[in-house]
Amino acid sequence: MLNEEQKKAVEYNKGPLLIIAGAGTGKTTVIVDKIKYLIKKNLARPEEILALTFTEKAAAEMEERVDREMPYGYFQMWISTFHSFADQILKEEASHIGISPAFRLMTEAETIIFLRKNLFLFNLKYFSPLGNPNKFLGDLLNHFSRLRDENISPVDYLKWIKNNNFGKKGDGQSTNEAKMTENQEIEKYLELANAYKTYQGLKIKENLFDFSDLIFYLTELFSKRKNILKKYQNKFKYILIDEFQDTNIAQYDLIRYLSPPESAPCLTVVGDDSQAIYKFRGASVSNILNFMKDYKKAKQITLLKNYRSSQSILDAAYRLIKKNDPDTLEAKLGISKELISVKSRQSKKHDYQPKFYLAVSPEEEADYVASEILRLKKDYLFSDFAILTRANNHSNAFIRALSRHGIPYQFLGPGMLLKQPEVKDLLAYLYIMNNIEDSVSLYRILNMELFKIDVVDITLLMAFSKKTNLSLFQAISIYLSFFEKSPLTEGYEIYRKYLPLIKAETREKVKYLFNMIKKHLGKVKKDSAGQILFYFLEDTKYLSKLVNYKTEGEEKIALNVSKFFNKLKKIENSHEDASVSSVVDYLTMSIELGESPTVGKSDASEITAVHIITTHSAKGLEFKVVFLVNLTRGRFPTNIKKENIAIPDELIKEILPTGDFHLEEERRLFYVGVTRAMDHIYLTASKFYGEGKREQKISPFVSESLLKNELETILKINCEKKEQLSIFDFRKPKEPISKNNYILRNFSYTQLETYEKCPLQYKYQFILKVPTSQSASLSFGDTIHRTLQTFYQEFISDNNIGLDRLQTIFRSAWSPLGYASKTHENRMKDEGEKLLKGFMTKFHNKNVNILGLEKLFKIKISDDIFITGKIDRVDKIKNDGIEIIDYKTGRQPNENELKKSMQLSLYALAATNPSLYNKKLSQVNLTFYYLQTPDKISFTKTEGDIENTKEKIFQTVRNIRENDFSPRVGPWCDFCAFKMICEAWQ
Repeated sequence: MLNEEQKKAVEYNKGPLLIIAGAGTGKTTVIVDKIKYLIKKNLARPEEILALTFTEKAAAEMEERVDREMPYGYFQMWISTFHSFADQILKEEASHIGISPAFRLMTEAETIIFLRKNLFLFNLKYFSPLGNPNKFLGDLLNHFSRLRDENISPVDYLKWIKNNNFGKKGDGQSTNEAKMTENQEIEKYLELANAYKTYQGLKIKENLFDFSDLIFYLTELFSKRKNILKKYQNKFKYILIDEFQDTNIAQYDLIRYLSPPESAPCLTVVGDDSQAIYKFRGASVSNILNFMKDYKKAKQITLLKNYRSSQSILDAAYRLIKKNDPDTLEAKLGISKELISVKSRQSKKHDYQPKFYLAVSPEEEADYVASEILRLKKDYLFSDFAILTRANNHSNAFIRALSRHGIPYQFLGPGMLLKQPEVKDLLAYLYIMNNIEDSVSLYRILNMELFKIDVVDITLLMAFSKKTNLSLFQAISIYLSFFEKSPLTEGYEIYRKYLPLIKAETREKVKYLFNMIKKHLGKVKKDSAGQILFYFLEDTKYLSKLVNYKTEGEEKIALNVSKFFNKLKKIENSHEDASVSSVVDYLTMSIELGESPTVGKSDASEITAVHIITTHSAKGLEFKVVFLVNLTRGRFPTNIKKENIAIPDELIKEILPTGDFHLEEERRLFYVGVTRAMDHIYLTASKFYGEGKREQKISPFVSESLLKNELETILKINCEKKEQLSIFDFRKPKEPISKNNYILRNFSYTQLETYEKCPLQYKYQFILKVPTSQSASLSFGDTIHRTLQTFYQEFISDNNIGLDRLQTIFRSAWSPLGYASKTHENRMKDEGEKLLKGFMTKFHNKNVNILGLEKLFKIKISDDIFITGKIDRVDKIKNDGIEIIDYKTGRQPNENELKKSMQLSLYALAATNPSLYNKKLSQVNLTFYYLQTPDKISFTKTEGDIENTKEKIFQTVRNIRENDFSPRVGPWCDFCAFKMICEAWQ
């Protein structure tokens, strides 16, 4: 039920609208209800609405809520982040500004490696790196990224240098000194501008983008090609922007292109300056003020009713954020943003005052938090608690305290995957494959629980290595040679007196590991890094151990390993060179930069555990009990980090704050932390951290949040009462059993078909996401599909293209991954060209009327079951009918099997769905092209087929949710990617 202001926001569609939505006021509800309202009132079709937000997490949540509200289904709805939106448009339209649509996005680590590789082309003198080159390159890339965020091109930069007066004489400077300063400033900025120009040019030449390029080049496309801009202005009747306060200048320019102010567009922006935590130099109100200036007739609605927190929590947050005046919307626009708690008005039951605890040490602070969680546990689940830290490395004491108290927790910090022990084990093995002399990595492998090697024996081997001044691998090789009939032993007699006395059992284990390493080293030149690690999982039977987990801890390990392999797959799919050496270089740089995926967590299972996350990561979340911890100066707020290569103030287009922008940004982050709490907010700090002997000052945000008399009373109580750690708290907690409560909502045809074939295979592939080696058939099929998609995209604009162009696209799209050998790869490449030639000869028609390519759709089967899919091609045929086409590179089934195909029935569901094609079944042709034969087989479906398919879906989903993953044995088992870990395969 919407309140009055929310209802006004949902139903206002007469022009631009600014919604100022404070924390917990239901902004996502308003956006979702607005989308629903537009569709239900027939004001727009789903694909005519564009909703953009700042993070993938926010986009996913919005899409999920829209799914639940939509009555039927829809084609791909445009709910995404700014970057995903730009990526999608550029993949279709970039050729209009001379950029290949097949560009590849680089991560931060890849950009530094790319820059380092091409550094000699930049002719750096003023900025010639002397110390840590990676640190300097990171600073240089940040500078380039910031320029694009401000929509400043290399041409703009050079023009500014030309027009700027660097020769102003400084205070107390002589004419010569002023001239020297002027020359150095010109040299500095010219070098930066030319380096920026070179960097952009090199990327275009190599067909590479970084993330800042996406918005930058999309705005360039819209600026230079008005016909393309018009196409998307007409496409999107309604545009909604979430988290508007965090958008940068380039993103705001993009909004203005799509919704020009003079057209009085139906543009809705939702923002809250109090929660702006990603803005450059704290420019929290800049875009909102610019919006009010540019869209002068915009309606303004402020949401003040908070549905999350108690009034005591909201009052504390408001006292805090008022300290940011006059750099707030309240001060600038003369409005009130003091939030009103709906639940406190209804009941004072959970209206608890904020609490502050000052400890002597970090251990005591963490122990207090753990004790409070246990005290409150009778009223809450563990998942109702959150510990919010300012930085990832502030969490260690709390992890240890929760472990001591037997409290389950989830540490969901960003960038932590590559730091997990099980992933570090796999990294260590890759490091050994890259450098056999890496004794540290080999020592880690020897100590893996998997091998159960006696730690004393490992220590003796290490001592032998040190005594003989050999690498650990060499030392093991020499040691083992004395127990083999090896001619090499004679040359090693000098080492005999140093040989360690190791148990025979250990020797056999070390020998097995040593031989395995040698075997895998022999494959390094031919196989990718991911394939080498997959051999490791198979040969050690680690894969089988991972999938047969019993506890939540073991499940986390399995998920982390799976996520790491997904990371490797992405690297392999986007890099020509996926060798061990190249991948190790990339991963090493990623670790150095702190660039890493989040740790694996099962979106499909409910884990009842305390959440430990950074305050940044907590944005958009809510918890009944929140602990904001480590609240001292230098920790929260952090000390300011200066830009090493700053953008000149004259080039900055943001409206910058008048106050201390760093302190104001930290205060907004603290505000975000406080407003995550529903019932309880705890503020905690310690007098000492680390090895420091000087007592830390309490964060000013504590006193700004609490009333003065409250703080004085709390500090007095804390001084009188101190709890000490009990020796009994160091007991090892019992690990919770994994619950495996699967609550999946979205299913694809492939998932349903896999479950039908074998429920256990479904579990391995889609729930546990067990790593598998690259398949030649999948690689081949993917290449053929991408080739035909690209060909027909170009064909729509030019129907004269033919076989020559098709085969050129095929050769460009070819991926060498998954093939057993170069001979196998070449044979399949020839086969691909032959298939495509046969397809063109037999099936290609210049007069075909293509309605869509690679059409993504989502169908609502029930309130909690959605079917997602992608149609290769849709053609218009006679009598207002459509033909849905799917390309197949595998064997052709018999007609009876095809008639039972669930895939065709799902396509028929999409074709007849009122929100999709809205056709009658008699108007729909369902066609498979079998390229090997080549053959074309078409079917129609009946209402009975559709009902049977729905019933089948319900039954399959019911079985999945009841954890029915029994193996289904059949002839397919011999070809299953998981047969080595499946006990049913014999």
